[in-house]
Amino acid sequence: MSGNSFHEDFDRWMTGLDSLTSTREASDEWRRYRYAFAHRLGTELAGATETNPPVVGSAVYGIWLRWGLLYVGQTTDAFRRLRDLPVGESHHVANTFPPEIWDRVVVVNWRLAPEADPAVTSLGEATVGLALEHALQLRVQPLANSARRTTDGGWRPIDRARSRSRGAVAAPKIRDLATAVRQVWDMAAHHEAGDPPLPAWARCVRPREVLARMRAENGRSG
Repeated sequence: MSGNSFHEDFDRWMTGLDSLTSTREASDEWRRYRYAFAHRLGTELAGATETNPPVVGSAVYGIWLRWGLLYVGQTTDAFRRLRDLPVGESHHVANTFPPEIWDRVVVVNWRLAPEADPAVTSLGEATVGLALEHALQLRVQPLANSARRTTDGGWRPIDRARSRSRGAVAAPKIRDLATAVRQVWDMAAHHEAGDPPLPAWARCVRPREVLARMRAENGRSG
């Protein structure tokens, strides 16, 4: 993207936001609409479905934009974290890349995998979660995990191959579980309507489809 194109797109974004928040009433409608969407998306990420129970406990998750994978994270409190993920109150990703533009979100509730118990018995659940996160980030190199912000307003690249973090040290010890998670992750990342159902411990949610359903429901109610 050229410098001129970037600034033109940025100006259009600012113009749109100015229009959507041009009055007190418009601003109230804007925040209500955005929270309704974030709440619906969080519910689809973590809540019970017709075929699967809610996502609780430990999970790894990924966020895609249209061009590819943006972010990989992990949590030991999946129900709370996934419901908050699109709201952004305790997570930085939604503050830079709003959930309305996310292409898909994959969740793997790895604690339910058959290979999970031996790994957890050996290393502990928190360490296994960090190890899975490290292994996925090292393999797929998501943009939002590739650098850290610095105190001078810049960015510092992260070299995960040289990391000595707890997750990096533990990753070679969970190969069976990591392989199982990777296989399900790849299935979920490419899952489309009409494909065979995913295992009960994985799901793929398309935020734009959630937004489209909300618009259709609002149209019917209006």
